[in-house]
Amino acid sequence: MGALQQNNFMKLVIVGAGGFGREVYTWLLHTLGENSDYSIKGFIDNHLSNQNILSQKKYPIEIISSINDYSPRLEEKLVMSIADTIVRKKMVNLLLRRGAEFYTLIHPSTIIGKNVIIGQGSIICPNCILANDSKIGNFTIINTFSNIGHDTDIGDYNSILPMAGIMGNVKTNKGCTIGSGATIIPKTKIGMNAIVGAGSVVIRNVTSNTTVFGNPAKKIRQNKIND
Repeated sequence: MGALQQNNFMKLVIVGAGGFGREVYTWLLHTLGENSDYSIKGFIDNHLSNQNILSQKKYPIEIISSINDYSPRLEEKLVMSIADTIVRKKMVNLLLRRGAEFYTLIHPSTIIGKNVIIGQGSIICPNCILANDSKIGNFTIINTFSNIGHDTDIGDYNSILPMAGIMGNVKTNKGCTIGSGATIIPKTKIGMNAIVGAGSVVIRNVTSNTTVFGNPAKKIRQNKIND
């Protein structure tokens, strides 16, 4: 009875009902299990048309509000599942100003070394490895099968896409996107809001607000950031 009462009190609300949000819903089901103190209430999303996809694919939860109209409740925590780093930061700041609290999701298949720090509101997807003495910032996504090396510092609002390999003593600043299958060699620094293209091999530092691609990775454009 006690567990049932707790489930009725503690609710998780997923921010973003797009493709990644639907993945996060599944990761939450795996993580929470049957005896959790939390239950999943629904999604919030400014794109209300995503409800059509949820209905067509027969998801058992719905969009309960737009993000712009959502007012946090004491019994609710938010799971930030917006993949775009710039939009994610904007929505987090909006919701924090309203008093929202955020849930940190760590899938149970994750291997976590000694002295690892994981910030609030971050999501660690299935089959990731976070090696010893690494640090994951706030509101960062580490997607499936990614490896974070020892003594690595991943900044706030990062998106590390599937199967990325980030070696030891790497530092990424705020707002970085590391593409699927990218490799970053040890002791490399990735500047703020930088983008590393899928499959790239980064062998030298990447400056802020740039996109790099290739093997070895080279600058291909300057990013326009409206932050």
